[in-house]
This record gives sequence, structure tokens and C-alpha cells, in this order.
Amino acid sequence: MIRKILAGAVVAALMGGAHAATDYPSGYTKCAQVGSTCTMSGTHSVALGKSGSFVYATKTGSFTCTQSAFPSNSYPDSAWCSVGGTSTSSSSSSTSSSTSSSSSSTGSGSASCKAGATISGTTVDCGGITLGTSCDGQSESQQPVISLQNGATIKNLHIKSGAAADGIHCLAGSCTLVNVYWDGVCEDAATLEPGASSLTITGGGSKNASDKTFQHNAANGTITVNGGFVGDGMGKLVRSCGDCASNGHNKKISINGVKLANVSASVVGVNSNYGDVATIRNLQIKSYTSGKPKVCVEYKGVTDHNGSSTSIGEAWNSTACNVSKSDVTAY
Repeated sequence: MIRKILAGAVVAALMGGAHAATDYPSGYTKCAQVGSTCTMSGTHSVALGKSGSFVYATKTGSFTCTQSAFPSNSYPDSAWCSVGGTSTSSSSSSTSSSTSSSSSSTGSGSASCKAGATISGTTVDCGGITLGTSCDGQSESQQPVISLQNGATIKNLHIKSGAAADGIHCLAGSCTLVNVYWDGVCEDAATLEPGASSLTITGGGSKNASDKTFQHNAANGTITVNGGFVGDGMGKLVRSCGDCASNGHNKKISINGVKLANVSASVVGVNSNYGDVATIRNLQIKSYTSGKPKVCVEYKGVTDHNGSSTSIGEAWNSTACNVSKSDVTAY
């Protein structure tokens, strides 16, 4: 009996340790809970989170662990701030942030995490650094800040406001973004390009997308936005291309567990004439009332400049718009 009790205690302790470890990322050290001071020296990547989900920032010296010190989030007061192990001097941190016309990075991260990189078939943890290049408004000739392909994953990254260019491109195969934050969107935050099969955005968030946040240009494939992604300010969250040579091949969009504010047009736009399908679940919209904003809008798409794409209107429980009014709540 004593052995059984001791064994149970060991298992419980191990389980408790495993659970606690999910309150800070691998390689980080727990520092303070929300409302308390996190004491450190130098400049570090710091994280705020709980239960395996985190937002990141770069801080110099001790700071108060508050939600307002990090990108937009809704973590409870029981969440923890934690500190990354790599430290740089405050002077090197300030000089590494350049003007929007040139590449910039701050903080610590993998050597593969740099503006202009193409990452293929591997996972790169950027450690919360910030990258940027330039921004030419809504020009579609801009290059991406980073490109992914063939099963690549990028995580824990900030895209610099005013220097986000055409965001992140998924060029081929599947691509995954985990805890990526656009501190300001330029043209698009991320694009699923022709020839690619899937783009999954888990966690993270975006600010100030004057038009689309995520663009679906692939011949088919799926864009998925989930895991507590938070968007504040946008025309649309996701749009399947209204006028692309790739149109006509059943683009798919999946949204689940997303929180949005200040949506000026609609959450999703799909081409119902080409068999596009948007599936939406567990969507929260700030101050939402019916039709403000529209949730899922059907369009008549065109191919390769053969006319212009036109809006059919908002739809519920249709073939193209797989969403019920009960799937959308206000906060």
C-alpha cells in the first residue's frame, strides 16, 4: 500500500511538472506572473503565456509583467512572463533596428530567421525577434519578408510595422506559422501562392491591414487560421483571389478560435462560382451585431482578368459559406 501511495505521488509530481512547463516556452525561464515585476538585465526575448500558448516581445532591463506590454492578447492573470536565455546589450538592440527602407532585426533567434530568407522543409524558431524590409502601400510587386516551402514552419516572430512588404509567402507544399505577429500589415500579411497546398496560421496576430490580411492565390489548397489568432484592424481576414489564373479549383478557408476587432468589410470572401468553401467556427468579433461586419461574403470570381470579380453578398449555411450565426459571438 505504501509503495502504491509513493508511486502515485511520483506520478502526480511528474504530471504537475509537465503541466507547469507549458506555462513558458522551451529555453525560457519563468520570471513573474501578470501584475508582478520581472527582474532581469540586458535585452532579452520575453514571453507571456499559459498552457502552451505564448506571445513575445523584446525587453531591456526589468519590466512589469502586464498584457499591455505584449502584442494584443487575452491571457488571464495567472499567465506567466518568462525570459529567453540569450542577452544582448541595450546599445546593440537599438542599433539593430533600422529604417523601413532596409532589412532589420532585433533580439535573438535562429540564424535562418532573417529578412529575404527562403526556408524549406524545417522548423525555424525566431525567438521573438522583429524583421522588416520596406512597405510600398498596396503595391503587388513587393517581395515577401520571408518565404516558406515544403513543410517549413516558422515560429515566434514579429513583422515590423511600416516594413512588412508582402509579408510571408508559402511557395510550395505545406507551410505553418506559429505565434507570428504583424505589428502592422503592408500589402498582405501572408499569401498561399499557386502551387502550394496549405498555409496554417496558429496563434499570433496582426494589426492595421488596410485590405486583406491573408490571401489565397493557390489553385486549390487550404488556408487555416486558428489557435487564438487575434486580429485588430483589417478590410478582410482572408480572401480567395477574385481574379487569378488559378481560379476554378475549389479553394478552402478554415477559421476556428479567432478573435477580431475593427473589421471594415468582411471576415472572409470566397468565390462561390468556383466552388470555394469557407468554414468558420468559434469566431469572436468586437462589438459585433448582425451584418456589422459581414462574416462570409460570396463573390463571383473571374480568371486571368476576364472581367472583374463582383460581390454576391453575405451568406449563412450555404455551400460556400459553412457558418451559422451561432458560430459568431460579440465581445
